[in-house]
Amino acid sequence: MEIIRHIYKGILFSLMLVLATQLWAQEPEGYYSLAEGKNQAALKTALYNTIKNHTQLEYYSSSTYFRTTDWHPNGYFWDMYSNYKRTVWSGGGMNREHSMPKSWFGISSDEVNSEPIGSDLHNLYPSDANANSAKSNYALGEADGSSILPNTIVKVGPNTFPGYNGTVFEPIDEYKGDFARTYMYMVTCYENYAPIWQSLGTSSMLYTNTYPTFKPYAVNLLLKWNSQDMVSDKEIKRNNAVYSFQHNRNPYIDHPELAEFIWGNRMIESWSVGVGPAETKSTFTAKFNAATNLITVKLSKPEEATYFILSINGILLQTDKFSSNGTTSVADLKNGLYLIVVYTANKRKVGKFMIFR
Repeated sequence: MEIIRHIYKGILFSLMLVLATQLWAQEPEGYYSLAEGKNQAALKTALYNTIKNHTQLEYYSSSTYFRTTDWHPNGYFWDMYSNYKRTVWSGGGMNREHSMPKSWFGISSDEVNSEPIGSDLHNLYPSDANANSAKSNYALGEADGSSILPNTIVKVGPNTFPGYNGTVFEPIDEYKGDFARTYMYMVTCYENYAPIWQSLGTSSMLYTNTYPTFKPYAVNLLLKWNSQDMVSDKEIKRNNAVYSFQHNRNPYIDHPELAEFIWGNRMIESWSVGVGPAETKSTFTAKFNAATNLITVKLSKPEEATYFILSINGILLQTDKFSSNGTTSVADLKNGLYLIVVYTANKRKVGKFMIFR
């Protein structure tokens, strides 16, 4: 069920792309005007100038803010580091966790919590204390399968993602995008800290420059996570809540496609609020045959692909794998327009088809 829930979150994101719904959260009109028409370093710096000036909060008050920013609908702290459902803040059991480790910031431990970078709510999350301790200041990565921490949902162990051979911290799939977009926020909002980034994890992830800041290993990893784990309702609500206290936003939650214009495959294009992710231009098609009630897709190995058929309003109607000849029955569906999302080993394709009998 966890895997289906994770995939379905991506499907809903794909639906929004097809329907051209670009505004993920409710940023004020014109909030990203400085970023219009830019890409690469200029775009990153424009975002820096947009979000750098914000209200500095008190680090030790963050647990109070968490009751708004990280309070689960079922009534407990939303902990991305463990399955514990704690309703009371416990100093021994829970920590105020810097997602990007504070030891990377290049300032002393005495200074860090009194500086804006140390108390920034976009980077602070409630965390199980043991998981936080095990995470240490390791880089993000994809750890081997034997390294899941006891009583938690995260891994700390040898990296298996190409480009770095050290020990890494890996969050659960459901939150990988959350972590990726947090790290993107940090290197953007604190672009002025770039010359002093330091510590163990930075050797694999960060350069001491304002652009690209992320090393190739980090770019590949974070873009993968940003794409695979799409912006969730949790992130949207959290971004809005943090904005209400701190008065700046995480642009990579509002517009996750920004990452591609700064570090990814759209760096030669100019970004604007309405430009949308590249997937809106998908050429994927599914053809309906009224005589057989089958739809057909063209894939190299259709039997290995999983499909999801949704109503135009985003309701999941049917999911399965294709037959070896790339067909599947839609006999139970009524006439009308439908969305189809197809997952292969490393790609997601989005398209539409019409049923008419």
